[in-house]
Amino acid sequence: MGLGTLALLLSVLEAAHAWRLGHAVSSRLARARQEVEEQRARVQEMERRRGPEEGVSAQAVLTLEAPPPRVVAELGALLPPDVKLDGLSLDYGARLALEMQVSARHGGSYDAFLARLENSPLFADVLPGDENRAGEVRATVRARYRGAGE
Repeated sequence: MGLGTLALLLSVLEAAHAWRLGHAVSSRLARARQEVEEQRARVQEMERRRGPEEGVSAQAVLTLEAPPPRVVAELGALLPPDVKLDGLSLDYGARLALEMQVSARHGGSYDAFLARLENSPLFADVLPGDENRAGEVRATVRARYRGAGE
């Protein structure tokens, strides 16, 4: 009987510990939910004050209008045969900013790509950055995506 009583006592202690732990977790969860709601209210207030053109909703709309596969395909259509897009960074803010790392076998091909990009109605604010023309051309180019809607 002593062993059974000891087992019962240990079970009661474990149950009490589990209850305290569960209560602490529930309290933390309630505080976290309250903080999330407060932050959500702040974001909604900021978006209401700023207007939709600067808010998170504008970024969501831009992402739908200019998904990465579309932007990459439209850039690809402008690339001469011996120019490669080695890297691409898309920054979805109030507008879509692009930073491209390109390489070309010949300077003339790189120049042709820049001309195509500048003359394209889909891209604006083309800004060639650092470039290395020793042998194969390697360069950074920044631009803004306008898409068909702008």
